[in-house]
Amino acid sequence: MAKLMRKMAILAKAETVRGTDALPTGAANAILVSEVTLTPIEGDVVQRDNVRPYFGSRGSVLVTQYSKIAFSVEIAGVAAAGDVPGYAALMRGCAIAVTTAAGTSTTFAPATDALESLTIYGNVDGTVYKMTDAHGNVKATINAKGIPKWQFEFTGLFVPAEDAPLPVADYTKFMDPLGVNKANTTLSLDGLGVAANAFAFDAGNTVVKRDLMTVDAVDITARVSTGSVTFENTSVATKDWIGMARASQRVNLALKHGQGASNVVEFLSPRAQIGKPTFSDVDGVQMITVPLEFVPTGAGNDEWLIVVR
Repeated sequence: MAKLMRKMAILAKAETVRGTDALPTGAANAILVSEVTLTPIEGDVVQRDNVRPYFGSRGSVLVTQYSKIAFSVEIAGVAAAGDVPGYAALMRGCAIAVTTAAGTSTTFAPATDALESLTIYGNVDGTVYKMTDAHGNVKATINAKGIPKWQFEFTGLFVPAEDAPLPVADYTKFMDPLGVNKANTTLSLDGLGVAANAFAFDAGNTVVKRDLMTVDAVDITARVSTGSVTFENTSVATKDWIGMARASQRVNLALKHGQGASNVVEFLSPRAQIGKPTFSDVDGVQMITVPLEFVPTGAGNDEWLIVVR
């Protein structure tokens, strides 16, 4: 019988022991996703190059083995301030620390040490593809007239596929998203509220699969976080964006999506470095796209914050 792609469940759970199956369940660890790309086996292939007295393939050897998965998750807050969003485990696998203030908020911040790994299951209509020691990167796209989304990509250790029933998935931790529009979304750059139609963020993790004698692991070895904002251009008197780029100026950025007491996500950076702007035409209006690089202070791990309530 054909395997139906619409009958899919993605589960993810932080590992207590790195590389050891954390045994995620549908009741506690189901992730509400879209746009899934599942690569159950990936790796480096070395061609055999033996000399023979005839043409033809010499064959090859798969010298490394690992798995990859990518998917999107809607950006939304929580039902009550202080609740932990359903995608928190995914953030933990992307070199991001998660801190919850009871009854107030959950904060995601970049981390460098004591990085966590995930076990991820992808069950497609009764066949489960697992990966352990999964580490990844996260991006965000928040565009006007759209649904904001996180885009996650994870690399993990290969585990052979097996038949297993689809889990009963509980998605109650995932709030319905809000559209990006005037009612729901505001963005300020260097203290100026701008008429933005797009914001992009890339945590910028370097994820590597390491294969050495006695080593079979996935590591995050670096991070350079970047982003961009596209908005209606202003007069030079209001903001000299080109001059700010020439000076490599670092400014505050604050994006707030959701305006109620809950179902709110805020992206904050105190040190967003202005890059070289470019221009475009949207509905006959001149738009400016300002690239950003999020630069930490000497204390480190403070170049941006994501606050959820």
